[in-house]
Amino acid sequence: MEKTEITEFKTKLANRIKNLRQKAGLTQSALAIKIGFKDKQIVNTYELKGANPTAFNLLLIAKALDVTVDELLNFSDLEDDSKNC
Repeated sequence: MEKTEITEFKTKLANRIKNLRQKAGLTQSALAIKIGFKDKQIVNTYELKGANPTAFNLLLIAKALDVTVDELLNFSDLEDDSKNC
């Protein structure tokens, strides 16, 4: 894996979660419920604010989106994320 700055990583992860969620046809609320939270705030924080989920939450998100953690962290098919966040 190439060297990535933390802000760049957070931006890419935010976009990746959002893209996979939309591809799965889930709302932020639906994804939040699937990962064990009561409302969409946690997903919103991950997608819009570039929060850094714990390893366990990454596992839960990947499972809810029906991808592996490796696929969740594979940013190779994202466009230039800097203009999307």
